[in-house]
Amino acid sequence: MHHIEIGNDEGTLEFVIVEASRDTLRLVHGAVSETVQTGAYVQFAQDLTRAFHALQGVARLKNEAVEGILTITFGRGRVEVETAWGQVTNRFGTDQSYLTKTVGQIGIVE
Repeated sequence: MHHIEIGNDEGTLEFVIVEASRDTLRLVHGAVSETVQTGAYVQFAQDLTRAFHALQGVARLKNEAVEGILTITFGRGRVEVETAWGQVTNRFGTDQSYLTKTVGQIGIVE
């Protein structure tokens, strides 16, 4: 299992890669599982790496139904995180320093 955390001073969002194959990854947040195509995860990691280094841009992770389940937006010195995991949507702000660990956990893909 691989843990990925995104947070701020007030709390941390954690999801876990519990299963992976060449085709899909199964991610769990709380008790809710989402399946993601491996290619979509790699694209998310690439977009996150670019946005993180440029301090500008959007990285969006989509599930198998092509619905955005995690969106990280960099801009104007802030980072906005939105999750739409299962039936619950959450939003919170943070800054780039909190994303340094997250980028390493997700994996830098060039």
